[in-house]
Amino acid sequence: MKKISLFVGILAVMVIFIFVITSEKDEIKKIDAETLQNKLENEEITLLDVRETSEYEGGHIEGAVNAPLSSLDANELPYPKDEPIYVICRSGNRSAQAANRLQEAGYTKVYDVSGGMMAWESIE
Repeated sequence: MKKISLFVGILAVMVIFIFVITSEKDEIKKIDAETLQNKLENEEITLLDVRETSEYEGGHIEGAVNAPLSSLDANELPYPKDEPIYVICRSGNRSAQAANRLQEAGYTKVYDVSGGMMAWESIE
């Protein structure tokens, strides 16, 4: 009986430890193109366009900074890590990868634009 109680106690401590470790990492928030448009109209925000330079030059959101995922070093970015940073690409795949890199580099308020430029262009 004592062995079972000890086992259950150790298991409970492990579960709590795993929960604490995984909950410390903030989840990357997803926003839609309409929310991004509202933010751009009403606030000064940092928007990273992680498409390749040729894609960016083919058309981008005014004020967006081109930071291609293929060469993105989140530790080299000049932005405060405790301020919001928004990430966009063509469809949402690369921006999700970039958002993860930003979070791993210590950025605490990362927003991934769902649907990317495809969604953005559909609201214009």
